[in-house]
Amino acid sequence: MSLLSNTALKKIFVDGFYRTHAGMLVFIFVVLISYCLFINTLGTVRPDQIDFWQFFFTISLVSNPLILTFYLIGSSLYAYKSLKYVLNQMALPQQEFLYYSFTSAAKKQQFMAWCVVQTCIFIPLLCYTLYAITIGIVFGYYLISIGILLFQVLLIVASAYICLKENNRLIEANKPDCLIRVSRKWNKPVFLLYTFQVFNQSKLAYVLTKLLSWVLISSVLVVFADLKDDSRLLMLVTSCIVVAHVVLIYQEKVFNNRYLSFLSNFPFTKEKIFFSFCLNYLVLLLPEICWIFTNFGILTSFGLIAFTFSTILLFRSLLLLNAMQIKGFLIWVFSLFFLFYVFIMFGFGLILIPLNVIVAWILFNRNYLNNSILC
Repeated sequence: MSLLSNTALKKIFVDGFYRTHAGMLVFIFVVLISYCLFINTLGTVRPDQIDFWQFFFTISLVSNPLILTFYLIGSSLYAYKSLKYVLNQMALPQQEFLYYSFTSAAKKQQFMAWCVVQTCIFIPLLCYTLYAITIGIVFGYYLISIGILLFQVLLIVASAYICLKENNRLIEANKPDCLIRVSRKWNKPVFLLYTFQVFNQSKLAYVLTKLLSWVLISSVLVVFADLKDDSRLLMLVTSCIVVAHVVLIYQEKVFNNRYLSFLSNFPFTKEKIFFSFCLNYLVLLLPEICWIFTNFGILTSFGLIAFTFSTILLFRSLLLLNAMQIKGFLIWVFSLFFLFYVFIMFGFGLILIPLNVIVAWILFNRNYLNNSILC
């Protein structure tokens, strides 16, 4: 049983690790070996010193604290990468048999098997470590040489222990997200469901969108620092805010197609469906809306927000054109951004607000039922 388990684990994890990372391993260790054995020294070096300078990097590994630190960090990163690979493989459905067969063995046998697996994965690193230790002992660096080896063994043992615990851990059902627990009893308007989806499942996309939004805002304001009170600059900044959120706009279309396609069968008017989904962006754009109201006048703020939502309506309606995919959508977005830039620079930015709404309504009215697409 132990022999079969070791063979199975090696085939699954060791062979797979080397197949996946073969290019990286060959590059790193060929470079190291080439440096240590075949590097030529610069200038005239006496024959009795050639060996020392060819082994200079390896000798520095056991004598220089800085080189040693970098090597130990590199070893830790290698251990992390190998452990991550093993854990990812264990999570695959085809490896579920390990939870029902391999775990029937004693914990001690399992731990020894995982130690063998991790040792096999560490073979390239151990070979170079033993080589460095040999050079270090020859030159009298006994304590550091033994310390490096012990550190490598500690990494192997720790990785094996983590694999053991993970392999014997019971599979738990996913706990509901904090937002789900808090909002469980709330009445959720159907037109705000996408907002809950973003805060529940797409938090990373939302955070990255906000970072991009603030980077674009800051960049435009820094480049045009002398024109901070110019309405054209403010509308350009607003355009950047909308462009930063195009991924969320596209994901809303995907969400609506997947989960809310039944809305066309409900007694909702086209106008209500057209405008009500803006509730999502009223919440998602709340940080930018607060920033606008706290930095500019009331009339200016309302004008900028009206331009923002008119542009969002236009972008959402564009997604109805022949089930547009993300590539075509981005082409349209950046083409319209350039067109907006021209209008704004010539002082016609306010004309874009009714124009965007009219074009968006025409596109929506003609296409929102095509191919059962709902946006």
